Amino acid sequence: MKASFKVPRHRSSASKPIKFNSIELGRFSLTPITREYCPDVSVPKMKKVVKLPADLNEGFEEFEDRLMGGNDCVFKWICGNDFDMESIDLIASRGILKKIATNPYDHFRNHFGIRLVKIADTIAMDTLETAEEEEMTTSQLRNKYHGHRLEKVTMDVGENETNIVTTCNIAGYRCLVRAEVDGCNDEGELVEVKANFVIQYPKQLENFRRSKLFTTFMQCYLVGIPNVLIGFRDKSGILRRVQNYTLPQIEEECRQYWNKDFYMSFLNSVLSWALPQIEDGKVYHLEYKGGDEITLIGVPDPDHIPQFFKDYVQQNSSGSGVPDISKLTLGVN
Repeated sequence: MKASFKVPRHRSSASKPIKFNSIELGRFSLTPITREYCPDVSVPKMKKVVKLPADLNEGFEEFEDRLMGGNDCVFKWICGNDFDMESIDLIASRGILKKIATNPYDHFRNHFGIRLVKIADTIAMDTLETAEEEEMTTSQLRNKYHGHRLEKVTMDVGENETNIVTTCNIAGYRCLVRAEVDGCNDEGELVEVKANFVIQYPKQLENFRRSKLFTTFMQCYLVGIPNVLIGFRDKSGILRRVQNYTLPQIEEECRQYWNKDFYMSFLNSVLSWALPQIEDGKVYHLEYKGGDEITLIGVPDPDHIPQFFKDYVQQNSSGSGVPDISKLTLGVN
């Protein structure tokens, strides 16, 4: 089968408010490089003082890009917490949901490929690896490393990567969403850390608000991370200053450029169109490769669902360690 969804190509500033709420259910960690699952969690805390200037290039020669991985880690979290599968409609990472939501805004670059598989009554989404993916240039890898190094400069980081598992309601579907978190502040509130070039001219400030703050806001909003720390570096990779934001501050500062409700409404529309077409045991690709259409295609590919999780689902376990999310009060459309 093949179906397509028309992508609107405008940036609405007058969208109907979308009621949305994300609730954290738990945490786990992943080891560096190999990305092995660990139930033990320690969230890095923001440093009291960030020493400036700081060289974000330090350690670049030893840097190994992290594997993003799929859903295996959240599958293990579900099994380890005896989670009630009947209360989950969709399993996804925040990165996947963000790619779909922001597609109308950045359709020249935001191509994506997503694998969808339905097991019992739950649909799992993960990133589709494609042959078209290009290897990063040294410059791109260095820019990515600057963000990685910024976390170490601003947070008391440990060895493992901390992840949260949240739940939310999108288009009437109860979602279980995984996200990496960078750290927390003195109040224990989660903080997202991002790097950006120093802003010197009005056009750079406009682009910062249109692009960087937009994608960062959506990334945080989808999983309820309330704070953002942005480190501003020069062209040589020297950190010159840091600035803290809350999500309401970002939204207010960028009000003339974008409206989150338009993009949340678009995400609702795509999921409402795609998910009812997914049949149990079959594999589908949700793709955007440019133009004005998102496509959903049935494919004869393996499902990539590990056997331990299939066995868990077959047991029809009722959750005891984690609350049934159907009993939680969530935002709806």
